[in-house]
Amino acid sequence: MKWKQYLLPLLLVILITGLLFQKQLSTHLKIILFISEQFPQIPVKPLGLLTPNPEHNRVEFETSNGKVVADLFIPRSNNTKSALIVAMGIKTAEDDKPLILHFADSLARLGYVVFWPRLQALDQGQALPEEPETFIKAFEYLEKEASVNSDRISYMGFSVGSSTAYVAASDPEISDQVHGLVFFGGHFDVFEYLSNLASKTYQANGQRVEWNVSDDARNHAKALLEAKQANQMVKIFDATSSAEVEKVLDLVPKQEVNALEKYSPKEKLNQFKASIFILHDKSDTYVPYVESVKLYQALPKEQLGAYHISDLFEHVQPNRSIKLEELVKLYGFLYKVLNFL
Repeated sequence: MKWKQYLLPLLLVILITGLLFQKQLSTHLKIILFISEQFPQIPVKPLGLLTPNPEHNRVEFETSNGKVVADLFIPRSNNTKSALIVAMGIKTAEDDKPLILHFADSLARLGYVVFWPRLQALDQGQALPEEPETFIKAFEYLEKEASVNSDRISYMGFSVGSSTAYVAASDPEISDQVHGLVFFGGHFDVFEYLSNLASKTYQANGQRVEWNVSDDARNHAKALLEAKQANQMVKIFDATSSAEVEKVLDLVPKQEVNALEKYSPKEKLNQFKASIFILHDKSDTYVPYVESVKLYQALPKEQLGAYHISDLFEHVQPNRSIKLEELVKLYGFLYKVLNFL
């Protein structure tokens, strides 16, 4: 029945019309505008018509790992605002950069300062892991930004960027000041994650499960290990079973272990103090969802703002067909996130 394809857009228009009579954008209206803007399946996209263009600045600053380049989006209002640091863990493909900039623009239109920092080397396409220091220095930069409420600076991580942001938020220089972390599709234990990639399996409910892992994810991981000169770790990708992977891991020298541990939230559980919102898709082919399950199980429950294993995304992109039940669950998750931020 053709009328069904117009039902969701019609509901959006009705809801937006009613909510616009309020003086400020309510949490419900923010969610409706955000989902309609970010989901390509939804044809009605009123956010750009209802909100002014944010200020968009290019920022650079130095770290011990090299220069960081960043995009800073500031809403057009005079009051101080909550801020979000967008955390990506590896280089961003040129085709994906407009998507991230559009995502940041959307959040800024909803009233948040949005900061997307990355090492210049990554921005230029080098195969390197993003460093936690990038996000620590980004936090310190925002603390001095006049438009930012320094008590409400949070991280929003994507894929392994979630894990790197978790490590950054655990740093003693800023851990007491970090407001929150949205952890979307990250890993908990970097060694377990690399083992999953190499063996194409993961452990769930006490059983070894075959995993339809993306070749792109495996290739990225191998390139990052080579960049870190983790020569023994790279050999796990030559193994043909999970048992062989474990044998190779047993031979990894201490210096390689130490170099990789800093990318593992598992090592920072006692240092992380912020509220966390965990989202992962069950069919993720880049990071198995069980990594988020393990983080959820390990965290003190008073730190957990929300937790949802979805069936709506392709990794971290909302490109699958929309299921109403899943969209309602995502709405509930986003409500908790935006109410907190």
